[in-house]
Amino acid sequence: MKRQLFALALPLIGLGVIHASRVARAQSDDFKAAPGASGSGTTSAAPSSSVTDPKADPYAEPPPPAASISAAPPGKKKPVAKEEDPLVIPEGIKDEIGTSHYNEDKPIGERSRRGLWPLAYKERIGNTITSTLFPLYYDRRTVDESKNVLEQESFYGLYYRKRSKLHDVDAAFPLFFRWRDEGTTTTVVPPVLWRDGPKGEWHRWLAPLFFASSQPDGGYFHAPLLLTFSHHNPKKAFSLIGGIGYYDRAEKDVDWGVAPFVFAGYNSDKLTRYFFIPPLLTYHKEDRDNGRQTTVIGPVLYKTAPGSVVFDVLPLFLHNKDEDSSMTTLLPFFHTSNSKKDGKSILVTPLFITARDAEGGRTLVTPLYSQYRGRTTLDVAGPIVPLFVHYHDPDRYRDTWLLGPVLTSNDPSGWSVVTPLFGHWHDYGVSRSTWIFPTFHHVTEPNGWAFNIHPFLYTGRDGNSSHRVFAPFFWDFAAPKKRSTVVFPVFWRFADDEGTTQLALNTLYLEKPSTKGPNWDFYFLPLFHVGEQPQGHAWDVLFGFVGYKRDGGYKQLKLFWIPIDLTKPPAPAK
Repeated sequence: MKRQLFALALPLIGLGVIHASRVARAQSDDFKAAPGASGSGTTSAAPSSSVTDPKADPYAEPPPPAASISAAPPGKKKPVAKEEDPLVIPEGIKDEIGTSHYNEDKPIGERSRRGLWPLAYKERIGNTITSTLFPLYYDRRTVDESKNVLEQESFYGLYYRKRSKLHDVDAAFPLFFRWRDEGTTTTVVPPVLWRDGPKGEWHRWLAPLFFASSQPDGGYFHAPLLLTFSHHNPKKAFSLIGGIGYYDRAEKDVDWGVAPFVFAGYNSDKLTRYFFIPPLLTYHKEDRDNGRQTTVIGPVLYKTAPGSVVFDVLPLFLHNKDEDSSMTTLLPFFHTSNSKKDGKSILVTPLFITARDAEGGRTLVTPLYSQYRGRTTLDVAGPIVPLFVHYHDPDRYRDTWLLGPVLTSNDPSGWSVVTPLFGHWHDYGVSRSTWIFPTFHHVTEPNGWAFNIHPFLYTGRDGNSSHRVFAPFFWDFAAPKKRSTVVFPVFWRFADDEGTTQLALNTLYLEKPSTKGPNWDFYFLPLFHVGEQPQGHAWDVLFGFVGYKRDGGYKQLKLFWIPIDLTKPPAPAK
């Protein structure tokens, strides 16, 4: 291939040879014309190697004519050498200004070039040699002082080749790619990727059918069309098989299942295990370290723990007993419970209810009459619906009466009256509240007010906070350091000291305050996401179909939802 390329460059090289011969001929003519040159009958005292020696430097200053340096005749003064005009360009150099000649024998560090630049030429700059025949061929080599090739890059049409100590590349776009980075070799023949590393790690891809990898610290296998995904390392692993089977391991905590038929798991450190079979309504959980277990078989629940037991046949029979209390229920006829710790008890039967509280108060409830006797007293009379009620609280000097449809109450702090169509409550110096049938409600307080039309309109203010609600379409709650606004169903916005969350149709914006720089994320659901943080940024398409993330020095690429670390992940925070 190189021979063919240089054959194409021969006309250009010929032009260079003709040019060099013209320079040599001009120098030779100057030599013949000089006094004392051979053939003139005199012998020159000046050396002529600068003219005849092909290795002489063409850019060196030409020697003075022989006559100018010959000895003067006896008895005469030696003639003074003629001073040269510094503005005159010597012959042999004039034609070379603006060009350079490539010379293989020149030491490394000098610059030389030959050919027709930039179409076909060969050039050396320092220890770098470049050869090109545009646009068919390009070669660039870096050599050492012994002319050993340290690095070489070549283009042959659509084929690119590179060789160096640490990196090799072969690329025939778009059919074949192969590169080596130190001990890692990667070969791509779309859609196949084949990579091997120095420590035995490997990657095998046949996109989009499967993606597999094995590394000293873990690996993965993904077959998207089979809904099968798996990744593992010494500390954790996860596998999804066929979209229904899964296996999840974190240290010694293992969960597995085949949805929706069976789910199970165990932890050998904590001595716990469980299994769940939904079609059979069967569940069992065991914690041998703490002496606990739970078993469910159909409607039967059996649960034990140190000092307690639960036995239920749902929903009719419930029984629970521990060291301090017991409870038994047989629906709908009977319920009883007792507490040794605080003395509470209750008994419920179809005809009456009796109870005792921790302060010694007793309650009796029957269909016609009920009462409570304790620190306060309460009497209620009436068949099912009470027609007479009297409540007395001697500590607060409060009396409340219900006579038919009118309820009144008064004490030193205020009074109230309630009827089926109207209600008013007045707490002296605290608040006034009025209700008018069917749904109007108004409240005034020293620091605010409220006006409501249930269940649609709610407005009011409490100090520096306010609210406005027109259910179910508009909601707005404002406070000095936070605010929540909803325009259902198209807009949601929540802002406080910890950040801002805003959802408008299918756009989501998240922002957090930061003194180190911007910290926000924008989602155009479900198409793409962009974000910026104080130490980096991130973007992705279709939640990871393709994406990129940078966090400080850590960089990660996502392809087909697979995270690929471009740099070493940061150590987890302790």
